Amino acid sequence: MKRKIKGSSVYSTKLRWHIIISYCLAAIISIGLIYGTIYFQYKSSISEQATARLVSVVMEHKGTIENFLFELANTMRMVTLLEDFDNLKNQHILEQVYSTLEREYDVSFEDLGVLNLEGDHLAYVGPFDFMDRNYSQAGWFQDVLEKDLVISNVFLGFRQLPHFIIAVKQTSGNESWILRATVNAEKFASLVEHVRFGKTGFAYIVSRDGYYQTRSRDGHMVMDQVMPGHLDLEVFEGVRFWETDQDQRSFFRAKTWIKDNEWLLVVEQDVDDIYGELYHLRQNAVIFFGLGGSLLLILCLLSMKFLLRRVKLIDAEKELLDEQLIQSHKLASIGQLSAGIAHEINNPLAIIGEEAGWMQDILKRENMQGIPEHDELTDSLREISVQAGRCRKITHKLLSFSRKMDATLRKVDLNQLIDEVAALREKEATLYSIKFIRDYDETLPMILTDSSQVRQVLFNLINNAIDAIDKNGEIHLSTRKNKDSSVAITIRDTGTGIHQENLTRIFDPFFTTKEPGKGTGLGLSICHGIIEKLGGTIFVASKVGEGTTFTIRLPLEIGSD
Repeated sequence: MKRKIKGSSVYSTKLRWHIIISYCLAAIISIGLIYGTIYFQYKSSISEQATARLVSVVMEHKGTIENFLFELANTMRMVTLLEDFDNLKNQHILEQVYSTLEREYDVSFEDLGVLNLEGDHLAYVGPFDFMDRNYSQAGWFQDVLEKDLVISNVFLGFRQLPHFIIAVKQTSGNESWILRATVNAEKFASLVEHVRFGKTGFAYIVSRDGYYQTRSRDGHMVMDQVMPGHLDLEVFEGVRFWETDQDQRSFFRAKTWIKDNEWLLVVEQDVDDIYGELYHLRQNAVIFFGLGGSLLLILCLLSMKFLLRRVKLIDAEKELLDEQLIQSHKLASIGQLSAGIAHEINNPLAIIGEEAGWMQDILKRENMQGIPEHDELTDSLREISVQAGRCRKITHKLLSFSRKMDATLRKVDLNQLIDEVAALREKEATLYSIKFIRDYDETLPMILTDSSQVRQVLFNLINNAIDAIDKNGEIHLSTRKNKDSSVAITIRDTGTGIHQENLTRIFDPFFTTKEPGKGTGLGLSICHGIIEKLGGTIFVASKVGEGTTFTIRLPLEIGSD
């Protein structure tokens, strides 16, 4: 078998690199999927936030503009209600009213006039000489005759400057008249354009007949006509928003109708401006995942190298252990040795067989048929299964052999048995200034057990105690009878002790705290198995620097406990 493994070293090297590359690719793909998922989810979140922000800006701006217009119109209405028609026709009083309005609204009003229903001025205050102008043909004048309150679109009019009119029709007694005010279009435009968000966010207004009421983002001035196809002027409810490309730029646009569907409020922001944070995050993420992927790749290679080194070391230790087991004279019987080894080998063999079978099932899947070296992998797994089955048969034979060596039960004087075992090592121990101190229970009854197996356990524990002390110490041997028809044997040394983290593993097969080459790691495991087979228990207590105590509890008769 060994020759076959060595002969396939080239194949093993290829398989090793195949595993390394597959592992690294899996890690890189996983990182890529995580990055892609996070990026697109974050992009979607940014898009949703940007859309929500645009809608929020539109609605907030809509409220601001409509409140501003309502306040101006309401102010005009209040003037007509609070001032008599005769007073407003008075030039001096109209000038006082105009001054008040100008002061309150930061010169938003350019002029103020009182007109009769024929369109002639009865009184006028403002920078222009419009007293003799007749407005009967003006669109806003005809509208106010029907609606009583009108806010016109921006137009040039007699002054040839952009402005819009707020006009209120009022009736006093049997006489009707109109109070009109001109609103500065530039002042109004500054209100609309004042809202800024991001670096490129911009708002403007278009009338339903297709004329800019304020300056647009792409340079169109007030009263310029909207180019065909540039903006859909269909009337709708609520807010509409979308991403569009126009004039070689991509941007988000949101719009809503205001002023009784006469004006369309439009808000725009560049896509790059909205996704600026995302682009910065993407750049950082690429760097981060690149470094992380490189680090992961290095860790994968180092981990694989470490694991391969550990496998080689384990193989070397296993070979050394095999040699130590062959030469070991501390094992009581070949049956126990065979059973211990067989049990330890059987477990990994079972796992190897199951894993090989599982991998064979995977290779039979349709999506695995096209992988490189499919046939070689199949043959190798089949060979692993065959050889694992062969090893299982060998271990079963060893177990069968060990089961034939049944325990020989007879009455045993434990005090005498302990003395006999201690005498085998006591003379040698005195050379290292190690004393044996005995404290036997003289009333201890004889027990029915296998003396040879108990002797093996005692011999192993005393040997371990001597090794732990090295020089200048004591080994205390004591016995006592328990109240539950059992006896206890205590072996305590004054050696170096065992670290707390190792106590839970002290009875594990192949675990040893001795230096390499001085212990097999099977002694205490076999002791534990023997005591349990005899119906007893074994405990350990230790403190570093003070020593270790092993306590064995055995029933007076096997099966009596």
